[in-house]
Amino acid sequence: MKNLYLLLIAATISPLALPATVDLHAHWDQRCQSCHGHAGAFARRFLRIENDQLVGAHHNGNLDAFLRNHYLNDELVAPVTAMLKAQVASRPLFNQKCAGCHGTAAEFARLSLLIKDGVLIRQSNGRKVVDYLASHGRLKPDEVQIVIDSLTRVRLEVSGPAK
Repeated sequence: MKNLYLLLIAATISPLALPATVDLHAHWDQRCQSCHGHAGAFARRFLRIENDQLVGAHHNGNLDAFLRNHYLNDELVAPVTAMLKAQVASRPLFNQKCAGCHGTAAEFARLSLLIKDGVLIRQSNGRKVVDYLASHGRLKPDEVQIVIDSLTRVRLEVSGPAK
């Protein structure tokens, strides 16, 4: 499951799919949040995945055509679709167990996390986040990797591919 999820991240959020200068969460917050709320809550409430396609509750078929005509540049359709699809497919553990102290996953990823050699680390001390979560927070052992995968994805979504 972990490898499948990481493959999904790599396939949907690649250097070709994600403009390096676009913070997808900031874009959502500036352009979409006033009508649709937080991206994760919106995705989990109104979207679903059918036949590997993102489908809206009020839109039949693939959501790409709708997004192209709904205030979204063509270059952002694939990355925003991938972001929303990943949110539909993932449990909101960060929101449930970490947000009270750390704010949103996007804020936390922007301010506190880096990806170095494919590994999520803390900016402040270079420590691997997976090691840190073993003794921090309210996560069960089986939830740690879920949060790592989610934060890795979000870090890519707010900053583009790691250099």
